[in-house]
Amino acid sequence: MRIAIISTPFIRVPPSGYGGTELFCYELAEGLTARGHEVTLYATGDSVVSGRRRALYPTACWPPALEDEANHAAWAISEIAREGGFDVLHLSSPVGILFIRSVRVPVVHTIHHARCDERSRIYARFPEIMYVAISERQRSLEIDLPRSCVIHHGVSPSRYPPSLGDEGYLAHIGRFAPEKGTHTAVDVAEAAGLPIKLAGRAHPQDHAYYADEVVPRLRRGGGLELGEVDHDRKISLLRGARGLLCPLEWEEPFGLIAIEAMLCGTPVLGFARGSFPEIVDEGVTGFLAGPGDVERLIAAARGLAHFDRAACARRARERFSAAAMVAKYEALYRTVTALPDGNRRRAA
Repeated sequence: MRIAIISTPFIRVPPSGYGGTELFCYELAEGLTARGHEVTLYATGDSVVSGRRRALYPTACWPPALEDEANHAAWAISEIAREGGFDVLHLSSPVGILFIRSVRVPVVHTIHHARCDERSRIYARFPEIMYVAISERQRSLEIDLPRSCVIHHGVSPSRYPPSLGDEGYLAHIGRFAPEKGTHTAVDVAEAAGLPIKLAGRAHPQDHAYYADEVVPRLRRGGGLELGEVDHDRKISLLRGARGLLCPLEWEEPFGLIAIEAMLCGTPVLGFARGSFPEIVDEGVTGFLAGPGDVERLIAAARGLAHFDRAACARRARERFSAAAMVAKYEALYRTVTALPDGNRRRAA
């Protein structure tokens, strides 16, 4: 099949640091190319993939802006329509849906974000699209979608070599934000008597939170902030961690960092919110507490010294490999291309 995948203009593919959507686009494009499909990825000009790459912006446009996202998507879709010959168009941007009337092929859209009314109104106007939720919990919170399914994310296990030992610290990696529970992660580590290493950054809207809630906690000692890390440093950090703290305070649609940790043999400690009850196997790849049950997380952190990291890595490879994810998307593409012409009609 000839498949067009549209990433974002915000972060290169693959991402050098933070970038969940862009990592997904990379794993999908690479996996489909390896399976013999002709893939064209619309991303930034500094992106590197095995297949064909097209770009409007030479480098990433950061911070994210709606006008850049719309401009990138409109350009990519107009080029796809002009070139023709594609079997499937795969979107990761809800803004891109607004421009699909010019293409006459089935459209698949992976929903990467938590529900918001503005995006849901777009989905409602285009019911012929095949929508892919990244967790059952995410789909349950979204509007009713006539065509939808759930496909969990996957990554290439070879990029996450497991470690059978740890260096005695806990880790918290990603965006520093109240909904990610960064302050709670520091509190849990301190109460458990373990050092914590934080890797990531606060986005502009979270700078005040970071200054007021995270910095004072780190000044008490026991915590080390590393800044944003690239893939190699992230893997080193995960492999050395006794556990990854993800005390989420929102309905996380998925959480790629969780499966990255599991693949390294590092258990995930978090609250049973969002996708986590689906992706964390209790006692095998991590431990979940009821929302807000910090004492349970503290107890779990204290009990990790003899955790079976090999079993954790094995289970993660069974469930969250890129190959498993790509095979499901390939089957989905074959399904939508076989549907009657209703899949190709555009909403008025």
